[in-house]
Amino acid sequence: MRSCKAEYFRTWPWLTYDVEKDVVFCHLCIKSVQGKKMAIKRSDPSFLQKGFSYWKDATIAFKNHESSACHKEAVEVSIVLPSACPDVGEMLSSQHSQQKKQNRECLLKILANLKFLARQGIPLRGCGDDADSNFMQLMKMRARDDQHLAEWLEKRTNKYVSHDVQNELLKVMALSVLRDISCAIHESSFYSIMCDECTDASNKEQLVICIRYVTNIDLEVHEDFIGLYMIDDMCAGTIVHVIKDALVRMNLRLNKCRGQCYDGASNMSGPRSGVAKQLLDEEPCALYLHCHGHALNLAAGDAIKNCKVTKDALDVTFEVSKLVKFSPKRTAQLEKLRNELAIESPGFRVLCPTRWTVRAASLKSVLTNYKALQQLWETTKDSTSDPTIKGRIIGVEFQFKTFSFYFGLHLASLILKHTDNLSKTLQSTSMSATEGAHIAAMTVKTLQSIRSDERYDAFWDLVLRDHQEVDVDDPKLPRKRKVPCRLDEGSAPAHFPTDCKSHYRQSYFEALDLAISAIEDRFDQPHFRIYRHLEDILLRTVRGESAQEEYEFVCQFYKGDFDKQQLQLHLETLQAIFPDDLKSATLSIKDLKQFVLSLSENERVLISEVVTLLKLILILPSTNAVSERSFSAMRRLKTYLRTTMTQERLNHLLLLHIHQDRTDSTSCMEVARSFVGDSEHRLSVFGKFR
Repeated sequence: MRSCKAEYFRTWPWLTYDVEKDVVFCHLCIKSVQGKKMAIKRSDPSFLQKGFSYWKDATIAFKNHESSACHKEAVEVSIVLPSACPDVGEMLSSQHSQQKKQNRECLLKILANLKFLARQGIPLRGCGDDADSNFMQLMKMRARDDQHLAEWLEKRTNKYVSHDVQNELLKVMALSVLRDISCAIHESSFYSIMCDECTDASNKEQLVICIRYVTNIDLEVHEDFIGLYMIDDMCAGTIVHVIKDALVRMNLRLNKCRGQCYDGASNMSGPRSGVAKQLLDEEPCALYLHCHGHALNLAAGDAIKNCKVTKDALDVTFEVSKLVKFSPKRTAQLEKLRNELAIESPGFRVLCPTRWTVRAASLKSVLTNYKALQQLWETTKDSTSDPTIKGRIIGVEFQFKTFSFYFGLHLASLILKHTDNLSKTLQSTSMSATEGAHIAAMTVKTLQSIRSDERYDAFWDLVLRDHQEVDVDDPKLPRKRKVPCRLDEGSAPAHFPTDCKSHYRQSYFEALDLAISAIEDRFDQPHFRIYRHLEDILLRTVRGESAQEEYEFVCQFYKGDFDKQQLQLHLETLQAIFPDDLKSATLSIKDLKQFVLSLSENERVLISEVVTLLKLILILPSTNAVSERSFSAMRRLKTYLRTTMTQERLNHLLLLHIHQDRTDSTSCMEVARSFVGDSEHRLSVFGKFR
């Protein structure tokens, strides 16, 4: 029942393990024999050829091999001599030494150029000959002031500017950035997973994976992109396999995951076999949160589409987007009409159904350019030969004259400007799920304050005043219609508004009620209610209120993360040392974080369990905006002209472009040392970078 143990590799780091054969070898001896550096022929076959697997006497065998003459010579030729002895050619010839120095300077400049282009997201290749590529033109520009670099580029071979060399150097730099991110995540106690999928320019499905973590020193929240994976299908099993593979590559354990944030697609959030459910089965503490940005976008869409006047306004605005922006001729005519009418506001903005924060701006642009758009329909409907386009223009022109459409534009703009503002606020990297929920509640409270007779009277007066300045019909009551028998459930007579103001009042209150209820329903998530216990236990304890129920729940749910007795003790300490002037009803997690940051490192040890609670609160993100930003970076890099880029090169370029601060801090000297140290030929050309 014996097997290989992890402690073997800590005690004897020269061991290497073969998983398939379940045996260990001596890495140094194998490397020395393959490099033909070993002079002793009496080598131990157990650690060189067959592999050692007799685990009963493993420690004795390892000690014997370590003291053997074969292993000692391998250590000498592989580690001692290369680090102690300088290059013989450099010792014998100063000219040879100077040549290697110049070669090293040229390689560092090649690295600097690659680093600059990758950081800025500029293509390395050109359209055709490699001599016209951005990389080579940048090299030639720098060679004008450097005679040695100019001579280097004139060489026929060993210039180290080929595509393969570029890919290898980009890989070394990208892995350096990835190692820095991995070290930063390992210093944190917990992390959260954020994923999203998108199709790139070559019609390949790409899955982006990002990690959110909190630093131990300043409790700063970071959301870092770690990789882009091409997947064959979008089923949950494939995505889970890719996520686990990414965690293994980053040396992250799933039992430290405390949060998941995805969109609401069935493959991600399905209650039976979705990605969130499968990871929850393995780690019950990895709470899933439907991205607040996606949830708010769905809530706003539901509210607008379920109210007739706002739905019509949004549909007509989308039709205007297609008629104007998809026709350069109509776009130019609209700009000409705007100049004639001296309209100083921005031009028409496209209504994009997939963007989170552009709907209110698009509706507002229709209102500010209403006269110009009306004249545009008049001038273009007769000159259009296509009957389909002409019919669409006539339909939009008719809608622009109706008061119902004009009222719906104002009402939809009123609601969406608040939801767009909320969406923009939620996209902050430092925003946690609890803060996002509080801000959403503030927006709901704002919409509730608008839902009053006084605010409606002011809104109605505004619409009436504005509609007189444009060619819009006066408001009219709709024709009275009897309720169909299948929908008539009561015996009371049908109610019909007596005036136009009362008629549109129903739409006003209906749209606001739909928006309020949609936001509350979308933000009321099952796992978030569990997550709120973490916040309640801290805030209630500081205020001196009873939090026994939350305390018992947290200790039971996160039983592996807390010591129950220590947590009780540290909560009592927090209540005692927290300033009395800050113990108010408006106390927030942000205030608690500022207080903890004001303490010294030794003082934080006194309430270490409270700091752990605070980390768990901060670790769950509010939105998955970092994945959307990663897709934006992917579209800048992998364009129509760069669709043949390999997945590995795309990943390395994305890492260097997205993490620009870490790319700036990457040492070209360290990259060059790693690049040259892997090849004897490169060492003979460049020597050692010191």
